[in-house]
Amino acid sequence: MASQKELIAVVADNMGVPKETVTVVDRYLAEAGLRTRALRGRGNTPMTYHDAAHLIIATAWDANPKDAVQLVKAYRDLPASRVKETAFVAFDALGSTFGAALANMLESVPEDREAFSAVEGAPGHMSVRVILYGPEPRAEIILMKDGQPHTFEFGPMFSRPIDLRRTAEFSQLTLGFVGESIADGLDK
Repeated sequence: MASQKELIAVVADNMGVPKETVTVVDRYLAEAGLRTRALRGRGNTPMTYHDAAHLIIATAWDANPKDAVQLVKAYRDLPASRVKETAFVAFDALGSTFGAALANMLESVPEDREAFSAVEGAPGHMSVRVILYGPEPRAEIILMKDGQPHTFEFGPMFSRPIDLRRTAEFSQLTLGFVGESIADGLDK
């Protein structure tokens, strides 16, 4: 299992955010109870998939670290609303909320490393894109399997018409590296 410092390093490296910024974001999450509290002294507290999901959500927006808690609370509890392309996949197949789905993806992407590493178009090829929308919180997890998209939507299906739209996006690369660090820990 990854320690707090290892998780911060992996998220910073894969999302291209300075490690110092991710450290401050992590501190705010810990103070708000959105991350496992570190042990005192020399002990390493193993981080969970939910800890990693919260850190990724807060880091993805590249917002002021003081806004990290607000961002995580706004996005992690977004309910699963539908799968855009088909009715044959349960809308909550990845998780009942965005936070749970992201944590589940962090756990499952490293387990299917071969499928996610396969050349596009190869049998069994899989890829994932995660998109967060703002300023009204909504999110999508787009799982491509054998060329077929499955877009899991979280949050309200229809938002009020506003002209400003922001997006933050990341892929299975972040999910894989962060998920592996949680599952296996990092080499010392």
